[in-house]
Amino acid sequence: MTQLKPAHNQSGSLLGTVSRARPFGGRRRDLGRIRSQAVRTIVAVDVGATKICTIVAESGGPERTRVISHSITPSDGVTKGSVTDVSRAETAIRRSVSAAVRKSAMPITPETPAYVGITGTHVSFQDRYDRISWAATKGVITLDDLINVPKSIAAASARSGRHVLHALTRTYTLDGQRGIHNPLGMHTTRLEVESHVISADPFLVRRLTDAARRSGLVVSALVFQPVASAAAVLTDEEKDEGVALVDIGGGTTDLIIFQQGAVQYTSVLPVGGFQFTNDICIAFDATFESAEAAKLEHGTTDVLGTRPEEEVTLSIEGREWPRTILRRDIAQLMKDRAVELVRLIRIKMMESGIEDTDDFKVVLTGGTAKLPGMESLVRDNLTSDVRIGSPNSRWELPRDLEEPEYATSVGLVMWAMRNPDASFEDFSKVSGQTEDSAGDEDGSEQSQTPPRSRLGRLLRI
Repeated sequence: MTQLKPAHNQSGSLLGTVSRARPFGGRRRDLGRIRSQAVRTIVAVDVGATKICTIVAESGGPERTRVISHSITPSDGVTKGSVTDVSRAETAIRRSVSAAVRKSAMPITPETPAYVGITGTHVSFQDRYDRISWAATKGVITLDDLINVPKSIAAASARSGRHVLHALTRTYTLDGQRGIHNPLGMHTTRLEVESHVISADPFLVRRLTDAARRSGLVVSALVFQPVASAAAVLTDEEKDEGVALVDIGGGTTDLIIFQQGAVQYTSVLPVGGFQFTNDICIAFDATFESAEAAKLEHGTTDVLGTRPEEEVTLSIEGREWPRTILRRDIAQLMKDRAVELVRLIRIKMMESGIEDTDDFKVVLTGGTAKLPGMESLVRDNLTSDVRIGSPNSRWELPRDLEEPEYATSVGLVMWAMRNPDASFEDFSKVSGQTEDSAGDEDGSEQSQTPPRSRLGRLLRI
């Protein structure tokens, strides 16, 4: 267990603002609900491998938000969630933001905060258990204590070649009493906290923020994409009872697991909709554009549901004349890829401590979640309790944003509402590293807690 002191930056102020998991009043109150918020304009930018979605919204808190405008444009310079070409990514982001701003008739100023989604296999995860030595100095837990706990955890988690994105608190321990979700106002002389810390490669973080800033954005926070998607798709009841959100995007599949209302596990798989399309390209020498169109128009994982006479026409690389194949052959390719993806998801769920996935709730979201037959395939191969998740806000959404592929985009707005004080901080500098230092590339999970099985028994999960 690590003993933490207050974290400060060079100006002497407390470092960072990172997201929280249920630390505030009642069962599910958060900072956005506790503190009244002035109406402000925000920009949410979901930078994906295939598309960029920008939302301009006006927010006065979780109950007072409206989407002013949005745009959906093709992405460029992004592979499997990571920026590979800053110049091309900058152009693509600028195109998307400009389209949304034109529709809103509102300028983006230096005071307009932008919330940008981030994912990729470079993102890694660490479980921590810390004693907060500076908290409860007056013998009682205050709101300021709870606000500053994630900041100190994030600063303490900073290590060589890592940039901390989130320090998500799970439970608190007061004077040896474990499992407390909301210690606000409780009397104690010893505060300990269990948390889940999400960090990223600072080199790739810098590429993303450089592309966003060059496009004219003021980056207020980077938000791990499945954290945002969960805000838009999952219900509080699902988070309490236990749920795995599987966000199948264009370049990656992101997994986030909740139990007892808090994040217990996160992971990124380097498989997404791109691989489904690429399988068609490889199997039939098809152009990528033709394969993508075939996937969207004729794709399914239900092989038996296709008719023997159904045919699909594909454009072939280097040939003038197209090629006709059976739709059933495409369905078989997609089924094989989907079964392999589900197998990887099962492995990750078991790695998180879920020994039996058969009845554990799974919510599918992201564009590939809509692939015909995907929900049934997951039901047959992973769990009987599965649904497709679409954005579910308390305010009216444009119709096209109500689809699963925009869960992250809408979730970024909802996350911003609940974290109005969020600010972009480079915690890698705390450990003496610059953003140019590349960290671990494999996205492997790391932990400062006992092995997962012991932790599971400790928390009764």
